[in-house]
Amino acid sequence: MRSHKKHKQIHIISKYFYPVAAGIETNIMETYAVLAESGWNITIHTSADTLTEKNCLPKKEVIRNITVKRYKFTWSGYFPKINWDKADIVALHNFNVVPHLYVMLYSMYLKFIGRKKFALVLTPHGGFNPEWRIFSKFVARIKRFYHFTVGTFMINASVDGVRAVSEWERNEIVSKRVLSNKVVVISNGIEDEAYMNVELLSSPEIKAKVREWGTYIIQVGRVYPIKNYETTIRALALLPAHINYVIVGPVGDEDYKTKLINLTKELQLENRVFFAGVIRGVDKYFVIKKAQMMVHMAMWESFCNVVHEGLSQALPCIVANNTALPLLVKDGVNGYCVETNDYLTVASKIKYILEHRDTKEIKDMMEKNRAFGLQMSWRMVAEKMDQLYHSLTLKNGSNKSMKRNWNVKYL
Repeated sequence: MRSHKKHKQIHIISKYFYPVAAGIETNIMETYAVLAESGWNITIHTSADTLTEKNCLPKKEVIRNITVKRYKFTWSGYFPKINWDKADIVALHNFNVVPHLYVMLYSMYLKFIGRKKFALVLTPHGGFNPEWRIFSKFVARIKRFYHFTVGTFMINASVDGVRAVSEWERNEIVSKRVLSNKVVVISNGIEDEAYMNVELLSSPEIKAKVREWGTYIIQVGRVYPIKNYETTIRALALLPAHINYVIVGPVGDEDYKTKLINLTKELQLENRVFFAGVIRGVDKYFVIKKAQMMVHMAMWESFCNVVHEGLSQALPCIVANNTALPLLVKDGVNGYCVETNDYLTVASKIKYILEHRDTKEIKDMMEKNRAFGLQMSWRMVAEKMDQLYHSLTLKNGSNKSMKRNWNVKYL
C-alpha cells in the first residue's frame, strides 16, 4: 500500500460504530483498521448509542488503532468536533439527515470562502436509495423528497467523491442525477478469518452451540423488518422436522423480534428457530460453514456482506431476487434467486439442496462459491480506498484533480 507523507488525517462520520456490528460498521472497521496500519491517522465521530440503547457507550476509546469519539445523539443529531484545517479526508458513511447535512453545508461554506482543505467522500451503503417500505408513507414521502432534491444538490455541490458498493447502487445514485463522474464502485470484502482453518480455531463454546442446533440453515443480519426473516420461517414449517433455522445478528427492533417469536409459536416452530445474537470472528465463520445453506430473503440490499461471507464458506445460497442480491448470487449457478415473499418456492429450493448436497451439481456450486467469496478481502478493498483517498488529496479534492482521476469505475 502507498506510503503517505502529507495526507494522513481521515475523519469518519457514522451514526453507529462498534459494538454495533451490522454491515456498515463492519465495513468501516475492517477497511479503516487496514488504513490505520498503513499510516493514516483515523478518527471516527459517532453516537454513543447502540441499536437498542441511548447514550450508553464511552465518550472516547481506541479500537484497532482507530480513535473513536462519541457524541450524545438527540433529535438534532450532533456536530462532530474536527480540526478542519488539518483534515485530509472527511468520510460520510450512510446517508443520514444529521449530522451529514451539517457537514455538507459546512463543506460548501468553506469551499465558498476558499478555506476548504479536505476532500469530502460519501459512502451511502444504500442509504441514499433505501427500501422505502420500511418507513411509514409520510416519512417515506419526506425522506424521498429530501434525498432526491436537497440531497442530490448537496452531493453535487459539496462532495468530492461518492463510493458505491455495487454497480446496482451506482446506477441507482446516478439515476437520481448525482454527477456520474463523482461515483466510483468499490465493492465490499471478506474478513481475514474467512481464510483461516475455522474448525481448528473456533471456540469450544461455539462448537457446543453448533451441536445443539443440529442440522440447520442460516441467515446472518440484524433482526430488523427489512431482513424479512418471516418468509424463511414460513418456509421452515414446510421442511422436515429435523431442519432448524439459526439467525445470527444483533436485535435492531425488539417489536419485530417479538413478532417473529409469535410467528414461530403460531407455526409450532419454537424449538426449531434459534436467535443466536452477535457472533464475531472465527466463530462466526465456523457457524456459517457448518450450516447446510444460507437463506437471505431480505427486501433490499445494496451489496450484502453476509451473503458474501456465506459464499466464502462454500454455502449454497438462496436469496431474494431484488436490488443487489442477484449480482452476488446467479440463479442456478451459485445458488437460487426467489421472489422476496415466496416462501413456498424458498421451501422447495431448500429441499432441493438438502436432497442433492452430495451430487456433482451442488458440490460444483459450493466450490465455485468458495473461490468467488474469497476473491476480495477487506484488505484489498482498503487498498482501493487508499488509492481513491490519495487521488482525492493530491490537490485538496479540487475539481481539476477530480476530472483527471475519475476516469475509471473500478480502482
